[in-house]
Amino acid sequence: MDRLRLGRAVGWITLSAALLTTTACQTTTAPPAAPTVSGLASGPERPFRSGRGWTVTIQKPDGGKPFCQATRNPDGAADTGPRMVFRTAAAESGFILSGVSHPATPGERYELTANFDQGAKLTLSGRGLPDGALYVAIPSKSYLDELDPFARNRRVTFRSAALGDLGTMALTGSSWAINASDECRILNADP
Repeated sequence: MDRLRLGRAVGWITLSAALLTTTACQTTTAPPAAPTVSGLASGPERPFRSGRGWTVTIQKPDGGKPFCQATRNPDGAADTGPRMVFRTAAAESGFILSGVSHPATPGERYELTANFDQGAKLTLSGRGLPDGALYVAIPSKSYLDELDPFARNRRVTFRSAALGDLGTMALTGSSWAINASDECRILNADP
């Protein structure tokens, strides 16, 4: 019996030593790096039109397709909350929402609700950009229709279930900016 127990003990010790040796010799690999999240293309710009507190420019990124961008001119009162930049291109248009109270995680998708002062409500999907802003993409063919509430109301409040209240902004001149950026796209960015 003692030989049997001794044999089992030696077997367990040998097995344990082999497992420890194997584990010690294994190399561990670092977890894969998080994919880099690219921002939106930008490039040299040239003026297209200005009006109602907005400026529309044509941008041509190196090696990329041209697009148009409507940016609100600096205004102390309007710059305290969220800011919108309308972007229009041949296939995809939309807007960038920056200056929000809770920055977005780059690459994450967020459901947004836009509540307008005259009662309209719009549900949107945005993607986090490297600077914490959100980009809401809209097919160019439905750009004017989908952004109609932004053109017809005076104020909008953005909210996200994941990020909470993002802030309220005035929509002064947004109707002009939306239409001018779409006209710029038709004249300069469409094939």
